[in-house]
Amino acid sequence: MAGAPKRRFWLIGLPILIVVVAGAFAGYLHATRPILNPAVPEEREWTVEIMVGAAVDRQPMLTAFGEIVAGREVDLRPLVAGPVVEVGANFHNGGIVRQRELLIAIDPFDYQAAVDEANAEIAEAEARLDEIQADIDAQQAMLATDREQLALREKELQRRKTLLDKGSGSKKSHDDAVIARNEERQRVLSAHRDIEMLSARAEQQAATILRSRVQLRRAERDLEETKLIAPFDGFLADTDIAIGKRVGTGDRVARLYDAGGLEARFHLSDTQFSRLLASGGIDGRPAQVTWRVGDRETAYDAVLRRSEGRIEASSGGIEFYAEIAGTGPDTLLRPGAFVEIQIPDRRYHDVYLIPEYAIHPGSTIYVVGDDDRLIGEHGEIQLRDGDRYLVQGDFEGRRIVVTDFAEIGPGLLVKVAR
Repeated sequence: MAGAPKRRFWLIGLPILIVVVAGAFAGYLHATRPILNPAVPEEREWTVEIMVGAAVDRQPMLTAFGEIVAGREVDLRPLVAGPVVEVGANFHNGGIVRQRELLIAIDPFDYQAAVDEANAEIAEAEARLDEIQADIDAQQAMLATDREQLALREKELQRRKTLLDKGSGSKKSHDDAVIARNEERQRVLSAHRDIEMLSARAEQQAATILRSRVQLRRAERDLEETKLIAPFDGFLADTDIAIGKRVGTGDRVARLYDAGGLEARFHLSDTQFSRLLASGGIDGRPAQVTWRVGDRETAYDAVLRRSEGRIEASSGGIEFYAEIAGTGPDTLLRPGAFVEIQIPDRRYHDVYLIPEYAIHPGSTIYVVGDDDRLIGEHGEIQLRDGDRYLVQGDFEGRRIVVTDFAEIGPGLLVKVAR
């Protein structure tokens, strides 16, 4: 029984002892812990790149895109009908032809025959006119003789009348003289009438000759039109003809684009148009047209000459045409080519060229102050010029931040990169 109290002591006392020892050890650890003094955090300094503001006068280039069109293009149509007997060496799609070069020839037989017939009619009519003129000349000669005879008859009548008045002449001889005078007068009047009639016939015949000559000119023109020639230097397209094919009057056989009158057609918005108007207008303004084919780039000088006759309400703005200088049959540029057009814009004074990434919401531009802290300044954006903007504001000589980072804002401490 003596062992029971001893066992109860260990069952109750041991856990208590363990708790007391653990508490004492914890107190010791707390009493001997190291004491840490908190460090004050240092302010972060951001490294930035800058540009020094310097105002300039700037005339940017206004860029547009468009296509090449021909200033002149015509549908080639023969003015006479017939079978084609000849085709020009360059008469094919893409062919380069020169002014007055033969394109096609139509069988001229019927048209040459019409010219010959008209010439024959004129020769016949002229011969008839010569015959009438000869009759007129003969009648005029006879009229001159009749007038002389009439003058003699008048004198004879006057002599017979004088004798009759003196009583030495007979009444019958006087009457015979009157009859002879009247007959001669009748012949003179008849000759006048014949000459007038012949003159009228001559005029009619002259009119006939005139009509025949008109017919001749028409026939000669038709004969000339059997050869369709190029009205100007150019490029052929949509050719559809061959020897032996019959063409009718007005049938289209090809289309010709003027090689020396190529233009770039492009669209300008209302805003762009107003800027050009504010800086001297459109007509005569120089431009540059660039054609890119693969790695090859060809630039052409051009001049703005005209605008489209109407404005498209759906798209706004206006279509313009830039006349390209120095084009001709040897030019590789063709209608339909996609090109870039650059036009000198208006000139801006006292502006700063600020990179796009240096302009923040609200047109805010950060500059580095004397204390190396950022200051937000407002800039008046005038125009985008490539990847930069033309900006007006108080930036002369100031250090403009051109580094962009998410935390950027006024008051930040920065360090300028060297």
